[in-house]
Amino acid sequence: MLMVGCKDQGTVPPPSVQRLDLSSFTSAQVCSTCHPVHYEEWAGSMHRYATNDPIWMLANNSLQQSTSGRLNDWCWQCHSPIAFLTGNTRQSFRIEDLPAIVREGVSCDVCHSLRPPHTTTNQRIQYTITPGKTKYGSIADPVPSAFHESAYDPSFSRSEKCRECHDLIVNNIPVEITFTEWQNSAWGAMSVECQQCHMRTYTGRAAVGGPIRDYLHRHDFVGVDVAMTDFPNKAVQRAMVDSLLKNSACMTLSAPSTARRGDTIEVHVTVCNDRTGHNLPSSVFFNRQMWVELTVARDQDTAYKSGYLDANGDLMDRHSALQPNADRDLMLFSGLLFKNGRETSVFEVDSVVNTSLAPFAARTGRYRFRVPSAGIWNVRARLLFRPFGPYLFRSLGAGQYLSEIP
Repeated sequence: MLMVGCKDQGTVPPPSVQRLDLSSFTSAQVCSTCHPVHYEEWAGSMHRYATNDPIWMLANNSLQQSTSGRLNDWCWQCHSPIAFLTGNTRQSFRIEDLPAIVREGVSCDVCHSLRPPHTTTNQRIQYTITPGKTKYGSIADPVPSAFHESAYDPSFSRSEKCRECHDLIVNNIPVEITFTEWQNSAWGAMSVECQQCHMRTYTGRAAVGGPIRDYLHRHDFVGVDVAMTDFPNKAVQRAMVDSLLKNSACMTLSAPSTARRGDTIEVHVTVCNDRTGHNLPSSVFFNRQMWVELTVARDQDTAYKSGYLDANGDLMDRHSALQPNADRDLMLFSGLLFKNGRETSVFEVDSVVNTSLAPFAARTGRYRFRVPSAGIWNVRARLLFRPFGPYLFRSLGAGQYLSEIP
């Protein structure tokens, strides 16, 4: 058993704790023999991708350089718990130089050795992982296995299981608090758990030769992030993300049915987060981009538009290098991180501006334009999302992945 803890403010020192060996953990490849379905789903998931993501690697290396190494092994806590617990972290690194089991990211042994209590992360993760013969899960009557012992842990079916890596407070500032957003919502009160959306259930066998069970959880962990490199199940993962997003919110549009030429009219677009158990967007909301694209057009003539991209593919907000802040009506759901009044990284934040949409909250954008001529003008609105903006990739020297941003 290993407990990790630290102070909640200031520079993060290296943890002074007992270290585990890489040999304490079992490769997910070994698990695939008896659990091929779970393995196949996990192999194309963002949990598997967590340590293989070149954007994370470049961001970590950049932050290490900008903070003279003060970031230490901070990001590794969630992106590769095995590396963190065994001391196999590096301040700056290349993915191909990491041990094979470290490159497995958030693997089978990480989750199925993770034990309560599950707590919010205040600067440093505080989790208990007990790698060994016993594997824990949500099945109350596991079938005995010759390879490992199995034990029931009810937290595997509850949102608290996700808490360590999905509820992050830095310098006493809530920065990535998906769990808290859920807990404070009506969904939390109704016990609609994370697993119900992100680990869908199905009927099947948990292991080869095992009994048919009605409520097995998928292990693809569908969310909103997608692989930027060639990765297993990439097309399937993107299709699931697309489906999840299309059922995440509602939008209404209102506009006058008639007007005179030269009149200034107002169009209202309301976005409501009535279907998602946490904010939209959540997690690294300060890098996410969810926005309304509005067009008023007739044939090839456009009378008004907002939410469009510049020639670099960026929204025309503060991040546009070509047309900064040119879209004054932009309805964007995102956020900002500050330190001493200047934009900063999540590692050094002292205040935030969060424009994401809380569960069951709604926001209305108002657009005013002048009717240029007589005729039928069509008003069209779309709610769009992408996990990252191109400006971020360019700032990290990751321009080769720009075409991969959906």
